[in-house]
Amino acid sequence: MKKKSSYFSVFLGIVTFSLSTISVFAADFQDLSALDKQIATSLGAAIGTEGGAVSPVDRRLHLTQCPENVVVDKPAAGTVSVHCPSIGWRIRVPLVRTMTHALNHHETSQNGQNTGTSKDNTKGEILVKRGDPVELIAGNSNFTVSVQGTAQQDGALGDHIRVKSDPNKPPVIAVVVESGKVRIPGFE
Repeated sequence: MKKKSSYFSVFLGIVTFSLSTISVFAADFQDLSALDKQIATSLGAAIGTEGGAVSPVDRRLHLTQCPENVVVDKPAAGTVSVHCPSIGWRIRVPLVRTMTHALNHHETSQNGQNTGTSKDNTKGEILVKRGDPVELIAGNSNFTVSVQGTAQQDGALGDHIRVKSDPNKPPVIAVVVESGKVRIPGFE
């Protein structure tokens, strides 16, 4: 009888220790619900509405708790950059495009095609920063393959930058096509 009691006591001790350890580790991560609220407040738009985030921050992320206020940058190229300066993590949150933005973008494209100066208005705006996660795309109209990579340098629309997708292989050269996306040239 004492033997069963001692096993139960040991089991109970292990479970209690495990639960307390889990709660300590969970406290070390950024509260993503609070981050969603901060993004919505900074943008002045709720999740899923025009000008707001497309969706909540991915719950699979385990961002280290920022010891200071998280910085939400101004929206650029359909995303907003959210980062913790002291720790160094940065995420990009896609935004729901407003009708005004879509019309302006369409007019700029039309004007650019007529004058031969397409992309001049957006050239120069950094869409990918060194260290940012990017989607590395290769393909054509019949197929598309993509992998996650890390930008090795800053790049604006149309810039050729180095991207590392495998730590055991050298970086590849890719063209910045939009915020967080690069394409390997030659697969059009």
